[in-house]
Amino acid sequence: MSLIYNTISVVANGEDAESGAGLHRVRTVTSRSDTTRVSVPLRERESIYRASVTETQYRTMRHVPGTFSIAARDPDANVFGAAVTTGTVAVGATCPYVSAGGAAVTQSYTKTEHGRDAVARAEAGERIDDAFETLLDADDHAAYRQVNGVGAAGEFAFTGGECVAWAGHRVGDDYTVAGNMLAGEAVVEATAEAYESADGDMADRLVSALEAGEAAGGDGRGEMSAAVLVHAPTPEFYHNLRVDLSDEPVSDLRDLLAEARRAKDQIRRETDAQFGDYPDEILDFGVKY
Repeated sequence: MSLIYNTISVVANGEDAESGAGLHRVRTVTSRSDTTRVSVPLRERESIYRASVTETQYRTMRHVPGTFSIAARDPDANVFGAAVTTGTVAVGATCPYVSAGGAAVTQSYTKTEHGRDAVARAEAGERIDDAFETLLDADDHAAYRQVNGVGAAGEFAFTGGECVAWAGHRVGDDYTVAGNMLAGEAVVEATAEAYESADGDMADRLVSALEAGEAAGGDGRGEMSAAVLVHAPTPEFYHNLRVDLSDEPVSDLRDLLAEARRAKDQIRRETDAQFGDYPDEILDFGVKY
């Protein structure tokens, strides 16, 4: 009965501190690159990064947000999704957002309200570009933000002028990709092209996109965390997954996706064994957004 839930939960009152991790307003489509890079383990990449900067730069920038992400829509299935990975911890806590009307990612020096408000406005019927424009116009620090997202009618991406290089984005049909503090623009290009060519459902395609971006260089310092978030008419067990601290977060996210799919089936088998006859509704867990 290993996968039937036995749970202890704690709810506490507290105050959330606004954290930094990503927004940018840029509308140029980067050119295709034929550069091929080999994925290097985090510790080795961090050693390379550390050797390339001064000690002061290393100490002050190791946890500066550096991120790449993708937001996407499957119009046929009415599904929205977002995936993101970064060189600091717990990217899923602040960056990706989805609703029944849109998907959005905030990064660089993140203002989480931009992501929450953008997808809420999109669900209410507002265009995603109008929603983001309104939010950024009211933000005195928009130059430090990077955002991207899709709605039912259009896409939007923005890279602020103060985002750490390399920073930029790409807008495609029903998807957007953006990144900052990257090894180069090939990361954004590889992420986009992998999403376009990937098979599978939204979660699979999004993780495939992150894998390609990482293989193209990813965050210049290496990644520490990754997340995928999907909104679909039928919520699935694997539509909200996070790897908050890992040497290989994108690889671990792929493993977590596979295990979550397996766990869904195993929970049903174990519930069958436990009860025999029971209402199917008890297995409709839903998803926390």
